[in-house]
Amino acid sequence: VVEMIGYSEHRDDRLGQVRLLEDENGDGRYDRSTIYAGDLAWPTAIVCHDGGVFIGATPDILFLKDTDGDQKADERRVIFTGIGDGVNRLNMQSLMNSFRWGHDNRIHGTASGTPGKVRVVGKPERGTITFRRGDFSFDPRVLDFRLESGGAQHGMDFDVAGRKFVCSNSHHIQQVMYERRYARVNPNFSPPSPVVDIPVDGASATVFRLSPDEAWRVIRTRWRVAKQVSGPVEGGGRPSGYFTAATGVTIYDGHAWPSAFSGDAFIADAGSNLVHRKKLLRHRIQFTAERPDDERDREFLASTDNWFRPVQMEVGPDGALYIADMYREVIEHPWSLPHGIKQHIDLDSGNDRGRIYRVVPENFVQPQLPRLAQATLAELVETLDHPNGWHRNTAARLLYERQNQAAVEPLRRLAKRGKTAPARMVANYSLAALGALKSNDLVLALSDESPIVRAHAIRLAEDFLPKLQPGVAGQSAVFDSPLAAGLRRLANDPDALVRYQLGWSLGGVSIPGKAVALSKLLKHSAGDRWQQVAALNAATASHAEIIGSLNADEAFARSKIGSQIVTQLETMAAGRLANVSAGSAGEYHAQVFKPKTKTNPDRAKAIEQFRPALDRRGSAIAGKATFEQRCAACHQLGGVGRAIGP
Repeated sequence: VVEMIGYSEHRDDRLGQVRLLEDENGDGRYDRSTIYAGDLAWPTAIVCHDGGVFIGATPDILFLKDTDGDQKADERRVIFTGIGDGVNRLNMQSLMNSFRWGHDNRIHGTASGTPGKVRVVGKPERGTITFRRGDFSFDPRVLDFRLESGGAQHGMDFDVAGRKFVCSNSHHIQQVMYERRYARVNPNFSPPSPVVDIPVDGASATVFRLSPDEAWRVIRTRWRVAKQVSGPVEGGGRPSGYFTAATGVTIYDGHAWPSAFSGDAFIADAGSNLVHRKKLLRHRIQFTAERPDDERDREFLASTDNWFRPVQMEVGPDGALYIADMYREVIEHPWSLPHGIKQHIDLDSGNDRGRIYRVVPENFVQPQLPRLAQATLAELVETLDHPNGWHRNTAARLLYERQNQAAVEPLRRLAKRGKTAPARMVANYSLAALGALKSNDLVLALSDESPIVRAHAIRLAEDFLPKLQPGVAGQSAVFDSPLAAGLRRLANDPDALVRYQLGWSLGGVSIPGKAVALSKLLKHSAGDRWQQVAALNAATASHAEIIGSLNADEAFARSKIGSQIVTQLETMAAGRLANVSAGSAGEYHAQVFKPKTKTNPDRAKAIEQFRPALDRRGSAIAGKATFEQRCAACHQLGGVGRAIGP
């Protein structure tokens, strides 16, 4: 457990610690506490690896390990540094957090609102990764660091299908719709932000606190409403009753609670002393988050104690939900407190305290907890099929750490015959981590009964297919394969999740029949903007073939959505024209911009058909808008548009 004892204004005192808690008799309660490491400035993240722990303490990610068995870390190395470089004053509520083991055998985290210039310590040849805001991941073995989609303030988790959810103060649950790497594939298409609010009751939804409003909070709200001090006036001028400090979003994947809780999201509000619960409901690609029917006017967990400050949650080895309570008098950001209030508050009150709660169902029976570090390879592989997420994630991590080829055949059998979809999915990722995943394994996985397995097989297939080189025109696929054929077949998959992943994955690879597959994906995308986004992003070339395939379906081409998609493709093709040589531009233009319908050979009749338009009153404003939307991609008028055509 990391202890941010220096919160909120004592970073330079390096009071932070890592504490090792042990349950010695297996009753589910900790009996022993040891200071594992100290002298840390604002530690805010922790995850296990290779007998030690990675710690996030801005600007560093450190690795700590006890090598002599005294329960204290004697090995201490800074692995990455530079998170927060160039920031004059670090924001204590926007520091890296939420380290999670991912299904891709990488450690994921969020840098919150802190920018960075990240370097691998001792390896200058790796260069510097610069970012302003976002999430990240790193391979704990080879120390490959990369940026990820996200940007949460404090809280990030994955569901059993690998979908990512984040939260920030006034955005209590958001879904991350796609991976950052996909957004750089198509220079002529810009996907929307990958982070979307999904609660039906709004980003800063109503909450039902049991604790009384603090006097200082009431006074500050009055002052803000009266404009006596600066600061946002939230909630219509109410001091509380809505999300202001959402933290620690966690997707329940345990086995101790009733199945009705599986996949539910739990979000703490440290300012309102409560834990909120949301049901996640999938609508094709994007989820919505709704209150459970029995919690319409109450919270899953709330306290009358103003000192209750839940900030992070985890599902444990017993399947219970564990809640880290910072337990302090004031958790409010010190920069948001007017001087007239701040001088009367002790911001250090509670720095010597903290609690961990375990939430279990009624009639809970404490199970015997496993010692997976001592498990055999066969036992670890078997554990990937366990109903508790902690077991699956820990087993996958240990298999990755051991890098033992003896696990390959058991993993391959599990990938084919595992009882659960998460087990079969993770088995394929574990094979990939051992360098043992074969294209034949993926061909089988592409036919798996579970859309989760099929979708992740598509993602894994990217490494087995020829890559497109960004900015290089005229690339085409020459060789077909059973894997490529399997991908093309999934363009008509009945599940939107599979088609969605196929769209993103096709963007960076080259396979025969790619254009036809994309046209099928686009036809399936009616009513689902995210499916359209993924497929359009993959349309880096072959625009003429895609448009031709879409226009061949006359009903689709004449539909509103069909017309919009074809127009978007034509705009992308026009953008690509700018990079086509002058000698071939005309030929490329003729291939792409073909009439959508056959023209009437009786030209007099055609003219007569449109004659009523002459009696209509013109609008320069509407005409300009139409020109910018339909014509400006290839024509220029009054300095607007591209001078590609006459």
